[in-house]
Amino acid sequence: MIKLNLTANTEEEKLVKQYLEENASEVLAQKINNGTPFTKDNKPLINKKDLKGFMRYAGDEARKLAEKGANCACVNHTTVFGWAIHYFEEDSIEGKLYNQDGTEYKPPIKQIENTSTPIRPQIVKTEPNPQPSLFDLFTEPKVEPDLNQETEQEDENPEIIEEREPIEEISESEFVTVGNQVVDATTGEVIKQADNDTIIADLYSLFDGVLEVNKCF
Repeated sequence: MIKLNLTANTEEEKLVKQYLEENASEVLAQKINNGTPFTKDNKPLINKKDLKGFMRYAGDEARKLAEKGANCACVNHTTVFGWAIHYFEEDSIEGKLYNQDGTEYKPPIKQIENTSTPIRPQIVKTEPNPQPSLFDLFTEPKVEPDLNQETEQEDENPEIIEEREPIEEISESEFVTVGNQVVDATTGEVIKQADNDTIIADLYSLFDGVLEVNKCF
């Protein structure tokens, strides 16, 4: 009996392995133990099959035999063993793939092409400041008065305006008495020494004749 490098974990797998060891040819045993050449993604690989992969394959074949809408199918053991021979003998059926150095093959990750249109930032054109002319350089800018500021300043520092009685003009011929002297109001020249009667008369004229005079001699 030929020894096959297959691992059986369930009772069904053990039965399939026993059948293959009893009925496989030397060519089939060589394929099972060493694998078969396989090409994928333009790369030479080694295709090795196991009993776990065969059980999946047998389940797919059983579904094909089941009636539409059926959840199960009855398949005799002869058909199942025939599937086992076909699965390990057919080179086009893919099992586990390995590189030439014995490491497990991992297919390259396909990069998804970005078909979306990139968003371009919008460029805003700014107009440069116009160069001032000679007239602008020599023209003083007009400053509008701030009415609110003037109002506040007036409120903070109110000007007190005193109403004063108009000063009566003194004619050139009018004299005034200063102390006991009669002085020209215009030139300031001392005209004469004033006696008591003259002083009292002058005071009387200044108070519009209302002055009550008491003479004491």
